[in-house]
Amino acid sequence: MDKRHWQGWRKCRQRHGRRLRRIVGDRMNPFTAMSNAEFVDRFRLRKESVNSIIQKSQEQLPVANDRRGCPVPPNLQVLIAIRCMATGSHQIAIGDCYYVSQTCVSLYLASVSRAIASLSEQFIKFPAGNNLFKTVQAFYNIARMPGVIGSIDCTHVAILRPTCNNPEVFQCRKGFFPINVQAVCGPALLFCNLVSRWPGSVHDSRIFENSIICATLEEVLMPGHLLGDSGYPCRKYLLTPVLNPRDQQEETYNRSHITTRNTIQRAFGVLKRRFAYLGSTIRTKLNTTKAIIVSSCVLHNIAIMTRVLLPEEVEEEMDDLHINPNIGQINMQGRIKGNKSSETTFECCLYSELLLVVHPFNWTRRVIYVH
Repeated sequence: MDKRHWQGWRKCRQRHGRRLRRIVGDRMNPFTAMSNAEFVDRFRLRKESVNSIIQKSQEQLPVANDRRGCPVPPNLQVLIAIRCMATGSHQIAIGDCYYVSQTCVSLYLASVSRAIASLSEQFIKFPAGNNLFKTVQAFYNIARMPGVIGSIDCTHVAILRPTCNNPEVFQCRKGFFPINVQAVCGPALLFCNLVSRWPGSVHDSRIFENSIICATLEEVLMPGHLLGDSGYPCRKYLLTPVLNPRDQQEETYNRSHITTRNTIQRAFGVLKRRFAYLGSTIRTKLNTTKAIIVSSCVLHNIAIMTRVLLPEEVEEEMDDLHINPNIGQINMQGRIKGNKSSETTFECCLYSELLLVVHPFNWTRRVIYVH
């Protein structure tokens, strides 16, 4: 039925006063069944971005079947894997939403994460040319630290006790089994270098010394320097804070260093909040876990490039802030002005902290905009 016949049939039904049939969206196709806001809340990406990922990775995905033997298309495999990484839910719960078994979800998560991780060379890389100059300028605008091309640090991603020959090497000093992930990020919280293959017991400095970025900086193939914490050795291409500052200049340097390097800490926080699968104990195989970490960083960079904000989960806290009479309430009964001003000051401080959570990539530790 073409458009002209459809419009004629619709007018005929309206003329006779009959109710038109309600069209229900396909639950198995979130692109049509969900609005843009609902899609972002569940997959942490826009529909256009997910569609682009499907087009780039569908050739690497195997032909799969569900529990009834029906073929599962590549777009549904990608949606199931991204939904699992974004929500951090159990695989059996994700499978119930899409009418597939837990085994299928595990297989799709492994294959899709490897396919997305193969795109890391396109989305996880250092800026070059004019973009590198803009990165240095953006870092300088944070706290006047010149020549910075990135902030480096490591974070632990918890896993189950691996079934390998020597699993104790994965046990960190805190007692659990993680993978120590090294990352370098820019001022906009974009990851430009990633290493996710070392056990949790390995020190951060050893990971850096055996990485490609260290060899690149030593050979002066890239201008500028990185910012790291006191766990790294201080070199001409890696600046660390002064442990015992003795004068005003060294204290000023430490303040500028800490404020500028804080971008990597915020990047890790945004990553684990956007993809909750990394914030919990990952229960997949070791090689699959490494692929999940890399693919999550790829998706994180895509979300930053397309300006996708995190879900505003602090709206309830903001509502409580205005309802609570003990925080910044204007007392119309004539209380002491000093108490009123102190309460108002506390409200402003708390409101600034909430803004720091809602917009983590627009605010620094000192609440300074990063352009």
